[in-house]
Amino acid sequence: MITFKDTIEVVVFDIEGTICPITFVKDTLFPYFLEQAPSYLSKLKYPLDSKSDDQITKILSEFANEVTESEEKLSSHIKHLVDTDQKVAPLKSFQGLVWKLGYELGELKAPLYDDALEFFNQPPPLVQSTYIYSSGSIAAQKLLFKYVKNGDESIDLNPKLSGYFDIITAGYKQEQSSYEKILQNIKYDDKPSKVLFLSDNVNEVNAALKAGLNSVIVVKPGNAPLSEEDEQKHSIIKSLNELHF
Repeated sequence: MITFKDTIEVVVFDIEGTICPITFVKDTLFPYFLEQAPSYLSKLKYPLDSKSDDQITKILSEFANEVTESEEKLSSHIKHLVDTDQKVAPLKSFQGLVWKLGYELGELKAPLYDDALEFFNQPPPLVQSTYIYSSGSIAAQKLLFKYVKNGDESIDLNPKLSGYFDIITAGYKQEQSSYEKILQNIKYDDKPSKVLFLSDNVNEVNAALKAGLNSVIVVKPGNAPLSEEDEQKHSIIKSLNELHF
């Protein structure tokens, strides 16, 4: 059981490998996106014009001009970004749009861990707010929580959440300044120790700790293994039920 010196009033969650199996993103969302993306790209007019009224054209024109000259170049660039798991804003926004239709058609449902479902449905009494911070766009985050797998059905957990942050609104997750920006946004910059950030990523946890937050590493099946040094240095849990608020 992990306890904290200060009362935790706010919990900020990472998604992949923390509350949702990392395999869902890598084995379901990414392949679905790569399968569906060509049908979207084939309908665009090349070279892309940033002044276009088309939403997808506007998003993808944020890429460098040399990769938006043709469908072939853009498709190749997007596949490379996905294959190398690069967190760039235009890609994340485009993925969000493609996944939106997949969720709405019932082709996608997000499988959250049981301990996460329990937390969102019945948060600890002293926890006042729950936020999400993911490299995926806020639109994609809201979609994931709107279509959470619950047996054969899906449930909407968005009403249980206080807000969302992504790399556009907060910054990159391995940078201390991103967590400082979140603290300012939620008005906890004067009391960061009342905020807990949970993630499976050691570098993200380190950045949060530098910003003054409490932070704990979540270990789930399929997550990247931790070094012996990281295991000794950090607080680690396998279930949210191990946290004492």
